[in-house]
Amino acid sequence: MRRFLAFAVFSTASSTSPSNAQSVDPDASEAAARAALSVLSIAATPNETLSSFSFLDASGGAKSLRSTQLRGGYKPLENGLYVEGLVAYQKYNPVLFFPEIAPDTELDVTWSSVAATVGIGWEFPLVNEWKVRPVGHLSLGQVTADAFLGSFPLLRSASSSNDLIDGDLNAFGVGASLGIFREAQFGSWQGEYRIRQTFLDFNPINEPEAGNASASSNQTTLFSRHRYPLENVNLFELPTQLVLDAGVVLYHGDSVTVLGTDWLATAGVGLEIDTRLTGLPAVQAGRVMLNGVVAEGFSGFSIGFGLRF
Repeated sequence: MRRFLAFAVFSTASSTSPSNAQSVDPDASEAAARAALSVLSIAATPNETLSSFSFLDASGGAKSLRSTQLRGGYKPLENGLYVEGLVAYQKYNPVLFFPEIAPDTELDVTWSSVAATVGIGWEFPLVNEWKVRPVGHLSLGQVTADAFLGSFPLLRSASSSNDLIDGDLNAFGVGASLGIFREAQFGSWQGEYRIRQTFLDFNPINEPEAGNASASSNQTTLFSRHRYPLENVNLFELPTQLVLDAGVVLYHGDSVTVLGTDWLATAGVGLEIDTRLTGLPAVQAGRVMLNGVVAEGFSGFSIGFGLRF
């Protein structure tokens, strides 16, 4: 891990030089690795409240969250087989208390996460146009930590060295999700509704200094989207629909600890262009969305793009 938790070498705000560096509780490495895994798990878990290709920027107080997500799913065969994938990049910068690392002292930490998650499942019909979709997931990712105590960088390799080192942590995750969804027509309105429960467990890859650190992503997602045809509006001479959507993510467990919130809600408006007349294979429509984002201690926005198949 290249001494992933080297930022634990400072334990008080008065430690202003390498010569004053000192060791802290050895559990500090495991504690910070667990926090890093928790942050990575947020990036690696499919978030159905965001568009297939989305940019999110939210901040509040002494923390900010920025992420880019590319997500999609489809049925490759004429049966119930379902395949989905996610690639995400996330930057999370909170100012937090880590009792095991710097007692009674705030640490300014930036976690940068890159993650890829794949899922394979099966779609089953229920009643009244509802369907259920269990999916198994495998995820790989890396999270890099940069930490500061006051204005001093804490990633030093040893008390006798001035060289800064990275805090890279590689990890894998396994888990499953269960989704229930429905698409329906109400007069001129088209509606879709989704409920999804996802659980992923993350562990370090060949990182002895992480100890027994692990973290779980446990999320419940509620989402709805409605479309309404704009009869007098044509973009690129193609039929256009108004799109309204809203959703909420409920976080459980380790994610709550690092985010400081157990929910995040979005609501947005956008346009969808019917592309079936263009001859694009399999693609029915393209969509652009602007969403507001709010959570406990956060507010911001996301811009999203999507394709409907």
